[in-house]
Amino acid sequence: MSDYSETDKLGIEQTPDDKVPGKGHDVLFGTMSELAASAMQRGRTWEGALALVSQAFRFADEIIEDYESKEPLAEQVACKVGCYYCCCYEVVLTPAEALLIGDYVKQTCSAYALADLMKRIDRILRLRDGRGVEERAKVLHDIPCIFLASGKCSVYDVRPFACRTLHSLDSRKCKEAVMARRRVVKFTGYTHRYYVFQTAKAALRQFCEQMGCQTTELTIAKAMKQYFERPGLTMAWIRGGEVFTGCRPNSFAIKF
Repeated sequence: MSDYSETDKLGIEQTPDDKVPGKGHDVLFGTMSELAASAMQRGRTWEGALALVSQAFRFADEIIEDYESKEPLAEQVACKVGCYYCCCYEVVLTPAEALLIGDYVKQTCSAYALADLMKRIDRILRLRDGRGVEERAKVLHDIPCIFLASGKCSVYDVRPFACRTLHSLDSRKCKEAVMARRRVVKFTGYTHRYYVFQTAKAALRQFCEQMGCQTTELTIAKAMKQYFERPGLTMAWIRGGEVFTGCRPNSFAIKF
């Protein structure tokens, strides 16, 4: 694999499990598009922009929960509180997801916590930007996700599709990959989870494109820095503005 950037794909080693939810791709994709359309019934509003993503997250989570209640997992997912090795890789997300997360942080964080967050963002960008892939690998586990706090995700309820998709059946392999500073990681997981979250994200992205809204992805650190330094991004985005810049930096990323 070539240098790891936001346009590269994370190496995924899937299980032989070829089961997928009963609904076909077209049905799932179509339902997601209908949900997005319903969120915009009152026009291009701030509330509608946030509902686009929150409804997509909720629907995809419900599909996974419903499927797994009928088709029990052969092997339990190893991910649990305190296991945060995948959080050492920079997350890539769409502008729509970034806006929802930014609003969540603004509503839940104190001024002190927000100031501390901005310091972490600046530190991470300073250590990653302008460095070659091998240099970035050397500091991989020293600069985890900006939202990792005490081994937990502080924005778990609104975490992006990349985080919802990623899961592992062997946490030891995850730890080994991070400690070895590998830039290409293989995770063993369930096909149906990748399928649902990827389809939901693709449907949301297509809907945003059809509205003329920016969909170019960027890393979560750069997205949050710009969100809090440029007031009014949500309304500018929903009206079709190119609100996020520098969307193709050379940095570690997780993308499916």
